[in-house]
Formats: sequence, C-alpha cells, structure tokens
Amino acid sequence: MNDILNKYVSKLRSPKTLIIVGILGIALIFISSFPGKGETVEKPDTAGAVTAQEYREQLEKDIADMVTDITGSKRVSVIVTLENGVKYSYADTKEKTASDKTDNAVKSSDTELREGYVTVKTKDGGEQALLITEQMPEIRGVAVVCEGGDLEPINEKIKNTLTAALNITSKRVYICGRKQ
Repeated sequence: MNDILNKYVSKLRSPKTLIIVGILGIALIFISSFPGKGETVEKPDTAGAVTAQEYREQLEKDIADMVTDITGSKRVSVIVTLENGVKYSYADTKEKTASDKTDNAVKSSDTELREGYVTVKTKDGGEQALLITEQMPEIRGVAVVCEGGDLEPINEKIKNTLTAALNITSKRVYICGRKQ
C-alpha cells in the first residue's frame, strides 16, 4: 500500500504534473465565473435615487398609516406639499495656478482657477459624476382629513405625532374631520 502511495506522490512532484494541475485549476476558476443557462446576473442598483414624487407619495402613505393607527378609521386622506425637489451634491475639484512674470522691470501675475467634477466610469463605458449627498426636499405642509379629526383630543394626538415624526412646526399641519 505504501509503495502505491509513494509512486503517486513522486509523480505529483514532477514539474510537468504541477503545471498541468495548475492550468486545470485556473481553467476551472475561469469557467465558474460564467453564469450558467437560466441563471441571471443581478446588476447592482446604482441609481438608488428617489424622485421628489416618490418621496411625497411614501410620506403620504406613512402618515395615513399613522393616522389610521391613532383614529382607527380606514378612511384617511393625506396631502403633503414639498418646498423643492431633491438636491444632489457632487464631488468637485478646484485647481488654482498662479504665475509671476517680470518683463522690463514690470511685475505681473496671472491666476487661473480650474473647476470640474470628479467622474467615475460606469459599466457601459461612460462617465458619471460622483454623487456625494442626496438631500430630500423640505416639507412645506401636511393636510389630513380623517374621521374624528374635528375632536380636540384626536386632533392634538395627530398633530403631535406628525410634528415629532416629520420635524416640522404645528403651523405646517392642518387636520380636519371627515363627513360620514
């Protein structure tokens, strides 16, 4: 048994065998990187950007859910108004060059300012500015119509909840009752 094992070990130590095994290993790694039939390769969500419309709609849905939890009423209408759109900040570069010249005892200096954006290559080969921050729009006001909204205790609960959750003043919130 030891003779057979020693025979195979000595063959594995030969340079030809090591090269062939290495090439086979690299080939297997290379082949495994290709997706098979029926498999889909997911692209990462590079956009990830939310529009002001989507942001407003999600706020309205979340507020309606909160008001439903407070009042118990399924009939809740919410309108949110926004101050502006989504603001984006991109990475930029500023390069300042200065040069001094002396010509016939007259000194002059030139200053040049170059500004640009930092860009990154996309998967399709294009270039895109590097996004640093994305600031959601400021809430201008919220209007809520619900059953029981005319009652002072419910009105106060809803107003306190909205001002705390949205970080807005109570002047930006209006609540009224709904007709049955």
